[in-house]
Amino acid sequence: MFKVIKNKGKMVQAYQLGNDYPVLNQLITQGKIKKLEDGRYEVFSQEAVNGETGNGQVAEKGDWIKIDSKGYPYPNKKEYFEENHRYVKGDTYEQLPKPLWAWTADCEMCAEVVFLINEKGLVINKDSYERFYTANLWSTLEVANRNAVIIFYNIVYDHDNKLVEAEFNFVEKGEFERTYSIIK
Repeated sequence: MFKVIKNKGKMVQAYQLGNDYPVLNQLITQGKIKKLEDGRYEVFSQEAVNGETGNGQVAEKGDWIKIDSKGYPYPNKKEYFEENHRYVKGDTYEQLPKPLWAWTADCEMCAEVVFLINEKGLVINKDSYERFYTANLWSTLEVANRNAVIIFYNIVYDHDNKLVEAEFNFVEKGEFERTYSIIK
């Protein structure tokens, strides 16, 4: 594993689900976001589309949507977004840099990735470049290729230093290179 940080001062456009934004309405019209009958939303991120289940990531009203460099929306939990972004103006927010742990297929296996495999349903398919990583995240199957990076948004250890929880997602390599820097 290695430490990464979002590029300092990166400005992003973000939209809170449940509010009326022309961008969200356009994404809904394009089928990239689907409003569900129960008030939640399906968000068809790049990794959800790669999962080929026909399902998007399930997000709640109040969660935030950002759009990656390829035009795919992806959700951020309300609490995470609001703790890690500062309002600038209009739809623009500054991502507050925070060191995070990351892992790639070229790294040595570590306890945190073993935990994801054993407890979080991460599957690493060494026989497939395109479907190297799969996991059920945001209530849908997400798939990423071998070059993707696993980003740990939160890792929790108990008082005996035993790993008890980890929140993660896949980040496509090009998106990772545009938005993160490796901390030496």
